[in-house]
Amino acid sequence: MSRGDQRDRDRAKNQAKQDAKGGGNSREGTPAQRNQEDAVKLQAKLAAKQAKKAEEEANAAAVKAAGVVAAAAAGAGGAINKAGGVPKKKTTKKKTENFDDLLNAGLTTTSKKNKKK
Repeated sequence: MSRGDQRDRDRAKNQAKQDAKGGGNSREGTPAQRNQEDAVKLQAKLAAKQAKKAEEEANAAAVKAAGVVAAAAAGAGGAINKAGGVPKKKTTKKKTENFDDLLNAGLTTTSKKNKKK
């Protein structure tokens, strides 16, 4: 068997393997056409996203307005925050340690000198 025949068989085998794996470009059309189609799809996606955002803002405004009306009716106007009717949780600030406290954490303050007289 000649070496050239083996190369041809290996190339055919590799080509079949690549086709089975899905390697290569499976999209149809020229790159310019594909780019144009992608741009159209992206614009549609952005328009849908903006519409959804506008709808959510409208819903949030309606909920906020309903919350303010309900709070005014209940007489608890000063006890709620601006965002939605739930009082803010009070948090305490944690004490930060300085570097001297960290460095001296394992050290003792008394000296260990043995003074014998």
